[in-house]
Amino acid sequence: MADGDRALRRRGDSTSARPGSTRRSASSRPPTSGRSLRRAYVLAHAAARLVLGAATRTAPEDVVWGRHDCPGCGEPHGRPRAEGAAVEFSLSHTPGQVLIAVADVPVGVDVERHPDDPVALAGLLHPRETQEITAAAQGTLDGGRATVRFTRAWSRTEAYLKGIGIGLGRDPHLDYLGTDEAPGRRIAGWSVQDVLVPEGYGAAVALLG
Repeated sequence: MADGDRALRRRGDSTSARPGSTRRSASSRPPTSGRSLRRAYVLAHAAARLVLGAATRTAPEDVVWGRHDCPGCGEPHGRPRAEGAAVEFSLSHTPGQVLIAVADVPVGVDVERHPDDPVALAGLLHPRETQEITAAAQGTLDGGRATVRFTRAWSRTEAYLKGIGIGLGRDPHLDYLGTDEAPGRRIAGWSVQDVLVPEGYGAAVALLG
């Protein structure tokens, strides 16, 4: 991760998808209970207030959430921001994990649990990533289980899409971030790196520049 960036293994909220976002993208994550998701959401936003407050020397209760304009439609539902803060941040959550990043440049993060059936979800991703996941499931590709490969590709892709501010308003099958163990990728001026998280999860951070 670049100098000045801080990532904590706590988690929060995705960039809002535009109204025209694809339905298949929304169904991509493994099913989880509403209670677990709500608990992760509450913990993530509480943690984000503490992190942003420390980064901006603001009392946590005085942190005011806002949104950058969406690069797709210009409406104010793009990448999240703290009103009046000179830093950028991103947060993501799944039951059991919260991930928060603070940086001096636009940033996106994502953390996901491994899905039960990665092959069924692989078609949501770039065609090359779909092929890699399918080959891993069939035992014809070395370097990682299909479920790990899916989570790598998905977390890298969503971190990038959240970073650019459009989230799942852009179909995740359009961008290739790969499923292999390479810790870093570059795409359209962004650096995308895997984040170390416990077994059973995958995570990534995307930074502009």
